[in-house]
Amino acid sequence: MDREVCVITREGASNRKNGFVVLDCHDPRHVQVLSRFDDGLYGGVHNVNIWNHLVFAINNGTRFDIISIEDPRNPKRVGYYELDSPGHGIHDVWVVDGIAYSSNWQDGVVLVDVGNGKWGGSPEHPVKIGQYKYPIGATHSAFPYVSPSAGGKWYVFVTDEIFPYGDDSDDAAMDEAAGYVHIIDFTDVAHPKEVARYQVPEAGTHNIWLQHDTLFVAYYNAGLRVVDVSGELMGNLYDQGRELVRFQAYDPQGKLANAPMAWGPQPFKGHVFIADHNSGLWSVKLPERQPPPLP
Repeated sequence: MDREVCVITREGASNRKNGFVVLDCHDPRHVQVLSRFDDGLYGGVHNVNIWNHLVFAINNGTRFDIISIEDPRNPKRVGYYELDSPGHGIHDVWVVDGIAYSSNWQDGVVLVDVGNGKWGGSPEHPVKIGQYKYPIGATHSAFPYVSPSAGGKWYVFVTDEIFPYGDDSDDAAMDEAAGYVHIIDFTDVAHPKEVARYQVPEAGTHNIWLQHDTLFVAYYNAGLRVVDVSGELMGNLYDQGRELVRFQAYDPQGKLANAPMAWGPQPFKGHVFIADHNSGLWSVKLPERQPPPLP
């Protein structure tokens, strides 16, 4: 939240007290537990996002709960948001400027005013802004990006998570994921439309990150992919030569030898940290971006 407070989620606790733990990390060598919050979160918290002293916690895969940690020693629930569609589910939520980008599997990505106020929403009374769903029905994560190089277009980058040949179990000899990055134009929030995609053949997405017109994708068995997303986007970016860098973690001593399985990317100070399911945490340094040649 402020680089001194950390929130750790819990799932699968034997006593069903899942919830999350709030830590004081101002001294990284002496981290202290400030509080635990599990009230009504017994089904497990897969992940959280923090915005403006609020924890947005995925609750039992069905909704996100909004818990204030303004006083980190005494967390308090202030609201929640849940769809009413049959069989609804949720995997992830990302909050920017008071707008929650909720990844709701078969219901697609849902935008919710949770404190922006333009649509009358607040943490206590969230208000749905818009929604985009697509036939694949495997919306796993969503990341907003207002593109300065595309005249301020409001894009939402959405990833699938699909395992058509079986799930990502520890017993699999070699997992192969499917799905891709959907690029949705939400500039007209009442009429969003899918305008582009980034689709790597014979692989599938997990988590992503965007900054400075650059997309970082953990593409499971295709490893890390770094993609130029500048300007107005259309078509399949993979076919347009926009891929800048790729890195696949081939480790002969991994849990599955020489089997890349990238889960999440995080750029930081010229490096990208990559969590790989089979071989752990990697840090790679990006080459300097060269300007395009003059015509």
